[in-house]
Amino acid sequence: MKLVLKSLQNLQFTVKWFEVVEQIEYAFMELKVLAFGENCIRLSLQTYMPTFVGISYLPRVEATVDTAELNHELLIEVFEGTMRSKNVQVFPNDIYVNDIVDTAKFVSKSSLQWFIQKVQDRIILSTLRHLVVKDANKSRYSLEYLDKDKTIVVHMAGGIDAYIKLSLGWPIFVSPLKLICIKGSDDLKRTSLSFRCKVEKLANSLDTHIRQNISSFVDAVEEVLMEQLQLDLRVGDNSG
Repeated sequence: MKLVLKSLQNLQFTVKWFEVVEQIEYAFMELKVLAFGENCIRLSLQTYMPTFVGISYLPRVEATVDTAELNHELLIEVFEGTMRSKNVQVFPNDIYVNDIVDTAKFVSKSSLQWFIQKVQDRIILSTLRHLVVKDANKSRYSLEYLDKDKTIVVHMAGGIDAYIKLSLGWPIFVSPLKLICIKGSDDLKRTSLSFRCKVEKLANSLDTHIRQNISSFVDAVEEVLMEQLQLDLRVGDNSG
């Protein structure tokens, strides 16, 4: 009797899986279910980069996209007997989704469809940020986007690194960027904490339109930093 009951439960769960598969493929035309097992499902996901209107520098960035279609595979492990995400692997591993997985674990109303939509939103935003950062590179400095930390690291001349925190939704939503710290270089190591705090305060007090654009903000941060280093050097010479 127990064996029959167990078989019925397994059959019921399998039927439920099939229903979920149908719902997912219906809700996401760009998604295909490649395989599924007792507690996991493998999906092929196509994400289409949208066209952004009204943001001055995005059309130029969009022109550098190799393809408007981004392809990923998701291996999703769910909690036993549920459709709630437990762990996820993304191939290629070019986006950070651990925070989405953690949220899905603790949000009672989250579903597999909800999770996939969040991942797709992250793919679009992360890809766009990488493109904007690549477009902003100059001979004087190079930029690196850290998806996990939602931070851009600016590698400047002289071994100086400036860390810029991105606001939620940037650059789709043109909210101000924020300089959170500067590191590196012997010149900086000789300065005080108050000096670095002053540079950060001056940079973050710049006009909003400057802080909304990564290129103009990095140029301004570089200028503020050089001015303050020269001022600090003159003060040191005079006191000596």
